[in-house]
Amino acid sequence: MRLLVFGAEMRPTPHEFCEPGRILDEPGWPAKTDPAASRYTGMTRPDASDAAPRCSGGLEVTTAGGWRYPGDRTADLVALGILVIYGTTIRTPLYGGFDSALVVSLLLEPVACLIAIGLRLLFQRLHFDAGLTPGTIGLVALLSMVGALCQAAIARFVLTAGGWAVSSWSVAQSWVLPFSYYTFVLLSWSLAHLWAAARLDAATDRQRAMVAETEALQSELQHLRHQLDPHFLFNALNGINAEIPVHPGRAGEMVRELADFLRYSLDHRDLRPVTLAAEIEAIRAYLKLQKARFGDDLDFLITVEPDVLARSTPGFLLQPLVENAIKHGFKFGQRPLVVDVAITFSDGCVVMRVVNCGRLLPDWRHSGAPGVGLAVLQRRLALHYPGRHAFSLDASDDRVIAELKLTGAPCLT
Repeated sequence: MRLLVFGAEMRPTPHEFCEPGRILDEPGWPAKTDPAASRYTGMTRPDASDAAPRCSGGLEVTTAGGWRYPGDRTADLVALGILVIYGTTIRTPLYGGFDSALVVSLLLEPVACLIAIGLRLLFQRLHFDAGLTPGTIGLVALLSMVGALCQAAIARFVLTAGGWAVSSWSVAQSWVLPFSYYTFVLLSWSLAHLWAAARLDAATDRQRAMVAETEALQSELQHLRHQLDPHFLFNALNGINAEIPVHPGRAGEMVRELADFLRYSLDHRDLRPVTLAAEIEAIRAYLKLQKARFGDDLDFLITVEPDVLARSTPGFLLQPLVENAIKHGFKFGQRPLVVDVAITFSDGCVVMRVVNCGRLLPDWRHSGAPGVGLAVLQRRLALHYPGRHAFSLDASDDRVIAELKLTGAPCLT
């Protein structure tokens, strides 16, 4: 079933699209208007009483500027558990039993964990978490060796005081073996943390860049919209002014149609996508405005597949094409001028086509920059459908055909 309108008002009936669709409103980065927003992440906190800190380079930072825990507590607990299991496994043959090995591991490995956390705080003060370089890795290795030496001294004291010293070890072995073991543990733990912190910072930077880019593109879209509205009003008011002296009744009807169109414009000034059903209503209002101006010299036909009515599209996407069809159609076409607007769905794409009587100039592609309407349209397509749109303007059999092909939902919603 196809929805047809020929030079008359179009009002889709409920059975033609019982569900008018949902304006696409995907969650994005909120505007930074909440004074409780974290200055570290750029995100707005929904509740000012929420004191949950944000993470920056592995250090949880509160808005007051203090610190709580340098890293992921859960990950550290898991690492400590693995270290206790591994330490118990390698100590069991030395002590000839599981119980003694477990006790020694439970005494020594938490100390190693505390030293690792202390090293982490030192790395953050030295800004080592900004990225791993050969120089940074060398300093991390040196500091890990210092920490391992401290841990080896603590281990020697604990083992001697508790009667767990390994009798088969010489004095040198009682220092060198724990030192080597804890150097490996602390160096691995530190490098793993710094690598994760660097990845987190890189991801945060990418998110901030995406937020900044999105805000810039939304600002550009707002500018484009403001550029398009005066262009349309200039043409519409000039048309009304031309009709007042000769056809005052027609001019009054044009003012009423213009008011309907501007009401739609104000209702959708927030730049959110609209349904194609709403966009068609706007095009219908615009064509009725032009019909009131040109009378029998203009007819229009709107053909829409009901399946596309609930799909989302940026507002006023078709208006520049319809405006150009009327403007240039009267210059080169026959009377009455017929403007045919068709919207279909084919091969996963929404296809919008505006056809009018007339012809293109042979050198129209090289005649200069496009008009304001087409220039704004092409830029909006690039922003809303990057790499997912196609626009063509061709002539065939005394007809000019402007066609848009759009894939997927619009970006920057």
